[in-house]
Amino acid sequence: MSELVLEASDDHVARLAHEGDPIRAIVELVWNSIDADASSVAVALDRDELDGISAVRIADDGHGISSDEVAATFGKIGNSWKKVADRSRQGKRRLHGKFGEGRLRAFALGTRVVWESRCANTAGVMQEVTITGSRSNRHRFLWDAEPIGGTATGTTVTAHNDKQRGLSALDADSAVVTLRSQFAPALLNERSLTITYRGATLDPTPEILRDTSIPVAFDSDGSTGTCEVRVIEWRSGKHRMIYFGRDQSHFVHEERGSDVEASYPFSAYVSWDGLTPDAAEVLSLGDLAQPPVSDMWRAAREAIKEHFATRRRERRREQVEAWVSTGVYPYQGKPTTKSEHVERALFDVISGTLVPHISKRREDARLTLALLRDALRHDPNKLTTILHELVALKDEDRDTLVRLLRETSLSAIVRSADLVASRKKFLAGLEHLLFDPNDSPDVGERDHLHKILERELWIFGESYHLMSSERGLTELLRTHLRLDGLPFKGIEPVKRWDGKSGRTDLHLAAKYKEHDRIRHLVVELKAPDITATRVELDQVEDYANAVIGNPAFATDRAEWDFVLVCTDYDEVVENRIGSGSGLGGFLAPQQKPGRPLVRAFVRRWRDVLDENARRLDFVSTALEHDPSIAEGLNHVREQYADLLPDSLIELGS
Repeated sequence: MSELVLEASDDHVARLAHEGDPIRAIVELVWNSIDADASSVAVALDRDELDGISAVRIADDGHGISSDEVAATFGKIGNSWKKVADRSRQGKRRLHGKFGEGRLRAFALGTRVVWESRCANTAGVMQEVTITGSRSNRHRFLWDAEPIGGTATGTTVTAHNDKQRGLSALDADSAVVTLRSQFAPALLNERSLTITYRGATLDPTPEILRDTSIPVAFDSDGSTGTCEVRVIEWRSGKHRMIYFGRDQSHFVHEERGSDVEASYPFSAYVSWDGLTPDAAEVLSLGDLAQPPVSDMWRAAREAIKEHFATRRRERRREQVEAWVSTGVYPYQGKPTTKSEHVERALFDVISGTLVPHISKRREDARLTLALLRDALRHDPNKLTTILHELVALKDEDRDTLVRLLRETSLSAIVRSADLVASRKKFLAGLEHLLFDPNDSPDVGERDHLHKILERELWIFGESYHLMSSERGLTELLRTHLRLDGLPFKGIEPVKRWDGKSGRTDLHLAAKYKEHDRIRHLVVELKAPDITATRVELDQVEDYANAVIGNPAFATDRAEWDFVLVCTDYDEVVENRIGSGSGLGGFLAPQQKPGRPLVRAFVRRWRDVLDENARRLDFVSTALEHDPSIAEGLNHVREQYADLLPDSLIELGS
């Protein structure tokens, strides 16, 4: 057993091995087999009892490594014989490798690597050469040679995963896609070459959607150069790569192609006979490389872009024809005016771009295209949002939308969702007006809060459809009589116990259809900076007593709820709460024979807001809508700019 010591340190070998990239290791080792004139290369994954990858084997039928060349070839990094040779040893192929580093990639697959190669030495004796290396001492290898019978040559590389290193990337579907793309030109150009991975043959042919060769001319320092770009479009996947090489089979440089084409899955192979090893080393600089490398690089990428621009135009025409033939296309006949021509052309471009996201089902496609047309026609500024949400719908959500549109209109669905969303935003904005330490002192009771709430009566209950705003007790009576179907003209004025005419802030009244009941809600609002005291409580109680004591209100079919709404209340008020029924009740329910039921409550704004938020939570959660305070304040500014303090309007602008 002899020892080889690489002319490099262990850490340098570790860097060259790229041990975090097992897929690249497979690629380099397979290329080594192809450079060894192999016709068949097989990659196998050995499994342990837990189905983990215990070893990776790459076996080929190439010319192998003879004992005479182990020290000269395997014992060096760099200065490979491939760097000065143009073709493989048997003249069969152009060489892929140049730097003598590819074999070190095996350390990305396992902690212990064994090369077993069958080859005849210079004396014509068949031998099996065994070379072993370990990740614990990467720059030292042991090797031996034993005579064997037969004439079959080849090499098997086995990387033993003794440390149970994670190699899940080798099991992923993307591994097959990467390998197929890497070796597609070699496999297509040389049908006698076969590569198998995990027992399946890598055959790019069934996955090729389109194979196009493009001659590309480019100018460089006054002279003209030429290269050839072969674009293979794949039927599926997300693979987008560009490869560069001297011939049409071996590509020594690769780079991502997503910035050139982001929609089609493809592999582009650029072959240029001027791509010498020195030129290949600077190709990664792209535009910054020296001419003619940079000029070739730029021209090749432009050719790929133009190719896919043409493909998109073709696909749009084909798709529009298919939509027209199936009755899905949302336009009828041919455009007759210039504006119709422009709209139709823009629609075709946008819908063509969205083809991968538009359902193949006829009803779903018709819905999507109709919404796209209407958005483009009526509100193009919001087209991006509409498209993003529509194409992101899951199949079951799209089915639900189609079913709903059979039962109601799209505008009704939108209005319902907007109602809930607007109410959530209003609650958030009202919370700011009431509690923000900087802005709430500027919010007045009658000038601002009262007038805003006149338009948002739902906050006190959904059932109130009549409202009297800032009316006296006499007007409360008129509303009551109107609902009861009784004459309400010429009635006597209603006074409080002290003979004064009281004025309520909001009077909400509704007539229930069931049992012919009439319900009144009288709301007394207080500005955010006012803490309710006995004075405010007595004021509300006076209103309640006026209703109880006035025979004009006498009916047992009516209910009156008086509510004082404030930001907070003092200890006196807190002590009064509980004497009535229900949350915040401070006046015991009173109902004499033939008289209405009268209750009085005091409620904090915090409680009112929380109750409304709970009512909306179910639907708003389904809508995935949770507005911030800032969004709510902006909503209030938009809706009530004429009712807000100047300080809040200026802040908004």
